[in-house]
Amino acid sequence: MPNDYEAHFHEAASGYLVLETDGTILDVNRKLLSWTGHTHEHLLGGSILDLLPVGDRVLFASHAVPQLAVAGCFNEMAVELMAEDGSRIPVLLSGVRTPGAGDDGDAGPDRISVFHASERTRYERDLVEALRKAEAADKARAAAEAEVRKNQKALEEKDAILQENLAASRKSQALLETILNAADVGLLVLDAHGEKVLANTHLMSTWGQIMGDTEVFDRGRILFGPDRVTPVPALERPVRRAVAGESFSDEVVWFGPGSGNQLALNISARPIRTDEELTGTVIAFTDVTRLVHAVTAQDEFVASVSHELRTPLTSILGYLDLALDEEGLPEHVGAALKVALRNAERLLGLVSDLLSVASGNTKMERRPVNLAEVVRAGIVSVAPKARSNLVELQPDLPESLTADVDPHRLAQVVDNLLSNAVKYSPGGGIVSVRLWQDAGNVLLEVADTGIGMSQAEQEQVFTKFFRSRGAVASAVPGVGLGLVITKNIVEAHGGTLTFTSAPGRGTTFTVSLPQP
Repeated sequence: MPNDYEAHFHEAASGYLVLETDGTILDVNRKLLSWTGHTHEHLLGGSILDLLPVGDRVLFASHAVPQLAVAGCFNEMAVELMAEDGSRIPVLLSGVRTPGAGDDGDAGPDRISVFHASERTRYERDLVEALRKAEAADKARAAAEAEVRKNQKALEEKDAILQENLAASRKSQALLETILNAADVGLLVLDAHGEKVLANTHLMSTWGQIMGDTEVFDRGRILFGPDRVTPVPALERPVRRAVAGESFSDEVVWFGPGSGNQLALNISARPIRTDEELTGTVIAFTDVTRLVHAVTAQDEFVASVSHELRTPLTSILGYLDLALDEEGLPEHVGAALKVALRNAERLLGLVSDLLSVASGNTKMERRPVNLAEVVRAGIVSVAPKARSNLVELQPDLPESLTADVDPHRLAQVVDNLLSNAVKYSPGGGIVSVRLWQDAGNVLLEVADTGIGMSQAEQEQVFTKFFRSRGAVASAVPGVGLGLVITKNIVEAHGGTLTFTSAPGRGTTFTVSLPQP
């Protein structure tokens, strides 16, 4: 049991302190040490007040100490911890005092849980709000489509019940207009000839402030592509496509005469058909300007922070290499330096991945390569992790398969797919790897029998920083960038990355690379 206690104590996801009733530190777990940079020996015997800035010392002494003495506990006190390097770490403290035991009845030690509390940024709040509005827009659009179809069907009833249907139609029309005008999204209904049937007040008032009249929306001079400068060609304009009967979703364009007063619009259209005949179309316009700006700001922030991290990391790696080259280093010092070097290299790789994702640029240096050898090297690299996870690797590779690719980038693709397959097959399973050539394409398939993904998770699998609920619950390591980077590399080769998955039945990823 002591060993179990030690393991749970030090491997807990939160920080943990054990204190005398006077605040003297009796024990501290490794998680808290890793946050603050202090050593175990430095903190033992000291006071918890030494870890707090002056203001928080007063708060702890005036709030937490009395609560522990009277109620035996306190919950979620927001303070800051002083790190070894002088920085401050925002945390939430919760504590409980062990009841007295023995004849003297003295209270036992205080057990303090420490939870890391990170502040949400303004960009994150804007992004969440924009996503909520987008969800509401989808619901409003679906309701509007259903009501329009209902009204049209009612008008086609027999003449004998025309008056009854007319009353129902008027009632439905009132309901439809209420829904349309209550929606926080622009809705436009056109007939089969492209003439406006109705437009809700949001479309007329909000966008009318830019152009004064929605009738001019289809003119190319005010509808631009992603660069906000190039007009959308006439045949590719969303309204023109919708009137032609095309159904589409999430088409983003910029609307407005000048870059200083433009809206980023997410446009979706659904045709209205009666007896297989096109009778009109419903078009939904969602203002995603704030969302686009928020995503751009997020990417710029990630790129800026990653760039700032790369310089000190490069310096750290250089000095670690110099230190390891010194002769006569004690064995334990050399081992510690190697651990630091390995983790610094890992962190530098993560920073490079962040820069790659933020920039969207993937430089390729293609040449003829034996792709079979690249895949075999990836299998050898992931084999130790597979053995520790009790995962069986089943390769099905040709002796040689030459492809015109960037070998380093393709090695990264193989490593990411194999690493994910092994990570998401905890406690055993099979990971099969196939490589073959078919009809001018080179195909690589990595399949596992692991935890799989739900339909909702599959829709977000290529979203930056997304991690499935199963991965989080199983504490599978990662930051949600591997598949994003893999997809970018494959598409930079002119290829495609597809997958199939089912909860509890595993996932199969397939890379297809065209060859000249």
